[in-house]
Amino acid sequence: MRLRDRPASPLPPGPPLPLLAQTPLLWLHRHRFLPAMRRRYGDVFTLHIAPVGTAVYLADPLLVKQVFQGSTAIYHAGEGNQILGAILGRRSVLLLDEEEHLGERRRMLPAFHGERVARTVELMAGLTRAEVARWPRHEPFALHERMRVLTLAIIVRVVFGVTDPARATALAAALTDVTDIKPWHMPAFASERVAAAAPWRVLRRRRAVADRLIAQEVEHHLAAGGLEERDDVLSMLLLSADGDATAARDQLMTLLLAGHETTASGLAWTFERLLRHPAQLARVQAGLGDDRDPYRDAVVKESLRVRPVIHDVARRLTEPVQVGKWPLPEGTVVLPSIGLLHADDRLHPDAAAFRPERWLEGGESSPYAWIPFGGGTRRCLGATFATTEMATVLRTVLQEVTLHAPDPADEPQRMSHITIVPTRGTLVEAA
Repeated sequence: MRLRDRPASPLPPGPPLPLLAQTPLLWLHRHRFLPAMRRRYGDVFTLHIAPVGTAVYLADPLLVKQVFQGSTAIYHAGEGNQILGAILGRRSVLLLDEEEHLGERRRMLPAFHGERVARTVELMAGLTRAEVARWPRHEPFALHERMRVLTLAIIVRVVFGVTDPARATALAAALTDVTDIKPWHMPAFASERVAAAAPWRVLRRRRAVADRLIAQEVEHHLAAGGLEERDDVLSMLLLSADGDATAARDQLMTLLLAGHETTASGLAWTFERLLRHPAQLARVQAGLGDDRDPYRDAVVKESLRVRPVIHDVARRLTEPVQVGKWPLPEGTVVLPSIGLLHADDRLHPDAAAFRPERWLEGGESSPYAWIPFGGGTRRCLGATFATTEMATVLRTVLQEVTLHAPDPADEPQRMSHITIVPTRGTLVEAA
């Protein structure tokens, strides 16, 4: 429902703390701060945070449905994601809206078609076996870091299409630095001008490195020719853009940053949860011989529910809108909260429990109660790729080694830039 010529109304309730106090609470302790706000103020509440401004969080699936199904001319996801512009580039599909976004999305969709993703499974499994062979045996190590190495190797091979081992190793090493973003870098994401300030020049240098590396890979692809015969994402992007290297750059950077750390963290949490639930781990192991075991997919889905890597998605209003009973002014950022929806006992009975069986029992029916990849026309392009990768890596690792958690206690959650990761990095021993 749109608002026209109505007097301003109060925003949903929220904490009386100043912006300078709310901002660090959100950026550094989001997974604890937002649940506390929901307990205090309910399913809809307002925060004031830099550099976003006024932010209204939504933890009601009906309101989330309204946002996801609303007009893309009013609910601007690209504007809501502008904080990432300084590192992704202004032509990133995440930062565009309306027709510009639809055009880029259509151009990228064929690269993530289900059948094409299925053809990469054996390649993912081979890269996983090679990675597992390098792991230490009978001594603790942080699995999250090894998952970061593995998911980056998969991106280098599947997205960038680098088949030469030496070039792949060199590219992965360089991109590791590009993707190493710390919480204190976040203010620099607000604008190019802020990113140019002395404390955050590291981001400009990393983006320059990324530009150079991607330009080299584009040049290599164009010089080699035969783009029509290749199956990597970069070749498909170059074909759809008639070889325009600039058009491919921001989308590759988006796939690198959006698909690397999130999938690595999702895998780290999946193993962390399984190693603390022996019955569920045993059931996964019993199905390793079945390449289509539905329980394995349920484990991935439940892991993304109970330990969401990203806590919310954003839309900025281009005009006043009535969201539920709340009239919200133009410029407000509305944030459907992934973490709050996933932790709601009303939507997921015994929500704190890790119970993959729930996804095989037909009890999880609302499409707006499980949204790790967002929703609507802005749902993550790489959702199928990510879940396929997680299931493939999970199966392959458990086929190759037996994992044990030296500390049986649950690993606490902590913020790492915009993702939520295990505090100890999913500490494991392999045998």
